[in-house]
Amino acid sequence: MQFPRRYFVLLPLTAVLSLLMVSCSESKVSQCNKIIKVANKAADEAKAITNGGKESDPKAMLKAADALDKASQEMESIKVSDDKLRDYQGRFFVMYRDTSKSTRDFITAFEKKDRPAAEAAIVKLQKTTALETPLVQEINKYCQPEK
Repeated sequence: MQFPRRYFVLLPLTAVLSLLMVSCSESKVSQCNKIIKVANKAADEAKAITNGGKESDPKAMLKAADALDKASQEMESIKVSDDKLRDYQGRFFVMYRDTSKSTRDFITAFEKKDRPAAEAAIVKLQKTTALETPLVQEINKYCQPEK
């Protein structure tokens, strides 16, 4: 069986182009770092604004909600090609958005002295913030360099 000459040129050219395409895309680690950087920044800002969760002033809580809105936008704007990281990114985005909304709902109910609405908002807030620890653990495990 004869191997046409054009395959001697096409095969190495295809291999080189494939390697260039792979090397030009961001690595999993750099994509992880971008997501983790936004997540850490959001957590640090929220803790600083609310004095580690001890601050109950509605204005401080609104600032924290604003910070989470900003974090959700930053998280959504990250370009991610890895499917698993895209899932983590989406889960962070939803968590920040829902936490911000629940916080605002609580403040609105608190200001209106609507106890049932305030309690419902707190329950929703607790559910959304409870997602943070397992999500952080999952992404940290996934993003660890392979040994």
